Amino acid sequence: MRALMRKGIGFFLILLILTLLCVRTGLARDNLFLTGIVKSYDSSAGIVRINVTSEGCKGLREFRVPEDAKGDIDASFIGQRLQFYIDSSTCERGTVYNMVGGR
Repeated sequence: MRALMRKGIGFFLILLILTLLCVRTGLARDNLFLTGIVKSYDSSAGIVRINVTSEGCKGLREFRVPEDAKGDIDASFIGQRLQFYIDSSTCERGTVYNMVGGR
């Protein structure tokens, strides 16, 4: 009887762990990788306007620069090609997305 109970508890624990791992993976969010030309930068708001050339997000868009990177961007970036990630897997016109990385 005890051996059967131990097997049942072990099976339950394994099932619980697998379920939690699946839920954690299901909540993962993809970041969209984009490329474009910097058109302007508003340092007070931390908003950069980029003419995105990547498929699915083409056109002039605005993106919010991370707080820790605001000091790294200045007028010298205007006209430069920039590759970066945003905090979404989609890109809709009129929405300001957060930049989460770039090169």
